[in-house]
Amino acid sequence: MVEFEVLDLEQSQVGKLKFELICQRDCVHVLHSMVEVIALRAGLTDVETNRVALAVDELFANITDHGYGDTPGRVQFESKIHINDDGMQELHFMFRDYAPVVDIQGWDCGDTTPCSAADITPGGLGMQLIHSIMDVVEHVALDDGNQWTLIYICKQGTKGVGDEA
Repeated sequence: MVEFEVLDLEQSQVGKLKFELICQRDCVHVLHSMVEVIALRAGLTDVETNRVALAVDELFANITDHGYGDTPGRVQFESKIHINDDGMQELHFMFRDYAPVVDIQGWDCGDTTPCSAADITPGGLGMQLIHSIMDVVEHVALDDGNQWTLIYICKQGTKGVGDEA
């Protein structure tokens, strides 16, 4: 494992990654690599990294499939390490697309009652997966697209716990 000297990751460029791409299905590999880099810098376990990458990949797939309808489209992506008011480390993943505005009313399958097969609409299972992994999932409808924010609160001191899952 690579060891980094202790830095204020939130204030340094080490704790931030940002890029723009024309999304197509094969770009998920680039995105996955970026998530792995920021997760390594934050000290996530391999299991946590894989789970977070799965949620980020799923949102990207939704933007590609449902937002742009499998046609190339512009996506801006930013990730950063943030320290919240409780001193906990968080990973923030922000997506900005220029696809048609999405109405996500009723898509939140994370906090209240579990989604049943009858409740699932296109994108519903993916959104349920994203909500089950991320601590915060936010969507803002813009005049010319969508802004998505995923936040994962790092589980301090859990390295090795539950790795067999």
